Amino acid sequence: MTGVRQILTLRFLAAIAALGLLALGIDAAVNSGGQQGALAVTGPSNLDENGELIKRRIDVISSVERIERSDDFEVGEDGRTVGVLDAVLDPDARRVMRIAPGTPGEISCRTMSVSNGCVVLADLLGEAVVWFAILPNAPSETVELPPIVDLQDGFAIFENGWEIAYPPVIDRDDGDEGTCQGEDIPSFSDFLRRFGPNSTTIVDLATQEVSQVRCGEEYVPPAEVEEYEGDLDGTFVPAETESPVAIDPDVEAPDS
Repeated sequence: MTGVRQILTLRFLAAIAALGLLALGIDAAVNSGGQQGALAVTGPSNLDENGELIKRRIDVISSVERIERSDDFEVGEDGRTVGVLDAVLDPDARRVMRIAPGTPGEISCRTMSVSNGCVVLADLLGEAVVWFAILPNAPSETVELPPIVDLQDGFAIFENGWEIAYPPVIDRDDGDEGTCQGEDIPSFSDFLRRFGPNSTTIVDLATQEVSQVRCGEEYVPPAEVEEYEGDLDGTFVPAETESPVAIDPDVEAPDS
């Protein structure tokens, strides 16, 4: 009996290991299309045919209860989906977001098989999804996004072209609205100029608004380099100077 128990235990462990590898393989397949599980800030779904950023007004930001997808689902090299994905947004499956074939989007969440492990962002046209992103869920029911570059008409503009609503006050991660790493910041525009490029933006899932910015290192703009236009093989011409006046030894010095 002991030998049988050992065999059953080994088979059980092997089965568990196989299921784990299968889950990893599925997530790796979904994250294909050149995205490699990282947020595609300037990925194919964010660019038009001329390589220019497409503005995306985000209409929905929600945690995902579970994800159901067809066997052939993937994000292609062109940033568009193949197959069908359903993002179930609540436990009762009353809110389901369907991603149809050919929809531009990006996936950087590696825990798609975990309940509420991912967040979906979507640009809608009526009820139809015209663009989407599935990102990792951050602590305290939030999602972390790239830096904000500007604030316009109630929306935060991100460096990847996304637009998300923001409240009257955006908190800093140090808990003080007027400082960043101990430095006084008189305005949010000053924050964007000095700390914005290296910052992280926090979006609250309950309000679907920007709630906080995490200060990064202070941005130091690169030194300006002046370009020289001309022939580098030209002849060097020294600056013109007046020749020194010769002193006549026979001339007496004036009386002091």
